Amino acid sequence: MQTKLFFVMLISFTLLISSVSQAGESKKISETVANTKTDFLHIKLAEYYEKEAKELSEKVEEQKNMLQEYENHSEYYGRSGQDFHSHHEALLREYTKAAERNAEMAAAHRKMAK
Repeated sequence: MQTKLFFVMLISFTLLISSVSQAGESKKISETVANTKTDFLHIKLAEYYEKEAKELSEKVEEQKNMLQEYENHSEYYGRSGQDFHSHHEALLREYTKAAERNAEMAAAHRKMAK
C-alpha cells in the first residue's frame, strides 16, 4: 500500500514540476511574440511615416514649381497674384514642416523597432 502511495505521489510531483516548467516557457514565448508584434508595428508605422514624408516632399516640389511659375510670370496673375504668392508660400512652409516631422517619426519608429 505504501509503495502505491509512493508511486502516486512521485507521479503527481513529476506532473506538477513539468507543468510549472511549461508555464514558464509559455510565458517566455508569449513575451517573445508580444515583442515581435511590437517590433512589427513599429516597422509598419515607420513605413507609413516614410510614405507620408515622401508624399509631402512631392507636394513641396509642386509648391516650389508654382512659386517659380509665379515669379517668372507674375504679370499674368493681376491683383490676386500677391494672394496666390503668399498662399503658396504658406503651403510650402507647412508641407516642409510636416515632411520633416514625418521623417523624424519614421526614424524614431525604426529606432524603436531595433
